Amino acid sequence: MQGKDVILGLLNSQERTGYEIREIIETRLKYFFDGTAGMIYPTLKKLEKEGKVKKNVVYQEGRPNKNVFTITEEGRSDFLRYLSSETDEEILKSDFLVRIYFGKNLNSPQIRTIILQEIERKKKNLSDLQVHFKKWQESGMDPLQTIAYKYGIAYYESVLKVLSESLDLL
Repeated sequence: MQGKDVILGLLNSQERTGYEIREIIETRLKYFFDGTAGMIYPTLKKLEKEGKVKKNVVYQEGRPNKNVFTITEEGRSDFLRYLSSETDEEILKSDFLVRIYFGKNLNSPQIRTIILQEIERKKKNLSDLQVHFKKWQESGMDPLQTIAYKYGIAYYESVLKVLSESLDLL
């Protein structure tokens, strides 16, 4: 999965501004897509150059003009090819897990602190996801989007269980 796939997916459902794309990536997709605001505009420019999106400038009085992006048929075909392709292996990059893996070089209070910090981080992420999930359900989500968020909730719940059990072992 690349940033272009996510952007084409967002534009496949409706036209959007770069700001709207960034807001969705930073809120709704942050639980399973590690995208940055810095990749959005260069990717949109590249997709426009490749003919996969079209930019429409909306002129506004007293405010900066707004660029609204729409997916083209070529972009839609590219996006559907991505969706139909084989899924990539999930990549987990975790500073926490690297520290735990090499934790024999730390003392017990240091290990406990690292685990407690991760528990707090995961609790916050779980809480945020549950609150947002409920709000997004009320505003309308399709069943497949619901699966993605339930997967995220189950992930945080299971990690919290393992970490809590680990504290008991220390």
